[in-house]
Amino acid sequence: MATYSGKQFEAYIGLQTANLGAPTVPSTIYKLRLAQVNDIDFSAGVQMTDVERTGQRVLRPTDHISVRAGGTYTWSFSDYVVENEALLQLLLQLVTEDDSPSVTTAITGDIGTTAYTEGASTGEYACVVISSPDADKDRTMHSAVLQELTFSLNPTANGGRLTASGTFWSGYRPVIGTEGTSPNATAVDYTKGFFHCDTQSLGGSAVLMNSFDLTISNPATRVGYKEVNSTLGEPESYNRGGQVNATGNVSVKMDDNSVATVDTFLAGTSTNISLGNGATLDFDIPTAKFTGYETDTANESGVFINLPFMATADGSDALFTIKMT
Repeated sequence: MATYSGKQFEAYIGLQTANLGAPTVPSTIYKLRLAQVNDIDFSAGVQMTDVERTGQRVLRPTDHISVRAGGTYTWSFSDYVVENEALLQLLLQLVTEDDSPSVTTAITGDIGTTAYTEGASTGEYACVVISSPDADKDRTMHSAVLQELTFSLNPTANGGRLTASGTFWSGYRPVIGTEGTSPNATAVDYTKGFFHCDTQSLGGSAVLMNSFDLTISNPATRVGYKEVNSTLGEPESYNRGGQVNATGNVSVKMDDNSVATVDTFLAGTSTNISLGNGATLDFDIPTAKFTGYETDTANESGVFINLPFMATADGSDALFTIKMT
């Protein structure tokens, strides 16, 4: 019997160019080099129920019904220390539906609803491959939407490097079997992080930040049930039209410029949060609302204010703008 190590599993991601519902791996896929590769979560892909029937007090084996149709699947990754620019920009493109991530990426207040239709190529979706050391047990999760993406910048974690976590979702049954597409060579060409951010401000006033994170949530739901690729109960389409949220937390040194944030929080006033270097790494949240306020007096480095926030936008105004090049 074979014995495997978790280090033998790898994760690959590519922008799916085939139509939604087609289990076709794109020719260009990138290796997401992680400390640990999770398996796909199959739990929501199976509908199970127990039916009680008269005649005996114990369930019969046939009273347990398990149907693998009409479900959804997710795959999550965490603590990816960003190293590859093309992969980083692909993640941005997938979560924001902005197809120009090499310039700047943004979501505006008037972002529309996108219908992803089976058999068509509308929308931004990916193919996720989990490469297994047991060759015929590779997982291919196609037609996958990046529902959530988190960026973190912390000077005491991973050398301050930009770190990403996220969750992919698909309404189509993953393929289990040998998948031989080779990933692109991993170019270590993006090493930016907290220490490259020489501009740090709240409401236009310079502050000293201690950490920053931003989570972008842009979910999709499956619509309908049909036979696709000889599989029953697959989606007729996806609807990406629910609430889009951008939330996060910023920790700043307590000083003359930051102490007034308590008034901003209590009044519900909008404020700009800006962090970056103006060239290769930038986060800008123009009309953030602080959703909490906590003074941290236990930090040996000084007194800091922790400010959870949510981004807001009206019409064509930006919810946020991100630059990573």
